[in-house]
Amino acid sequence: MIHIRGGLLAGLLAGLLLAMLNFVTDGTPGRTLPNALHWFGITIADPTISRFAGFFLLIVLGGIAGLIFGIVQRERMITISRALLSGLVLGLVWWLVFSLLLTNITNHASSPLSLQFGMFLATFPIDLLFGLVLGAIYYQLQGHPATVEV
Repeated sequence: MIHIRGGLLAGLLAGLLLAMLNFVTDGTPGRTLPNALHWFGITIADPTISRFAGFFLLIVLGGIAGLIFGIVQRERMITISRALLSGLVLGLVWWLVFSLLLTNITNHASSPLSLQFGMFLATFPIDLLFGLVLGAIYYQLQGHPATVEV
């Protein structure tokens, strides 16, 4: 149960980082935050409320991704390399599902896998960073025993 709780906390913190990065990137502050709402068919007319709702939805989705991360790691202690690699894989899956598939489906693109280079550069590094941060926070929350130097 502790690994699931650690994954949830790591996911919420990594989701907060992802939401903050989506707020400050791409020109106008928070312009891309309502896209998270559109992934689930939610549309809010007021742009300010839509941005806040998208901000909090990204944090909640980060928590769900953290839960999945914690469940996959199970009860065993993991090394930093495994935590970061697992986080990178989760960040890649996040990008594939949310930034590529759901964005193309909600934008009525010609193909669910159509990719624009500018959108790739705007989303891919941030989503991989989300996974790395999630893995690093999860590793830190494990509580490693002190090592003895000889």
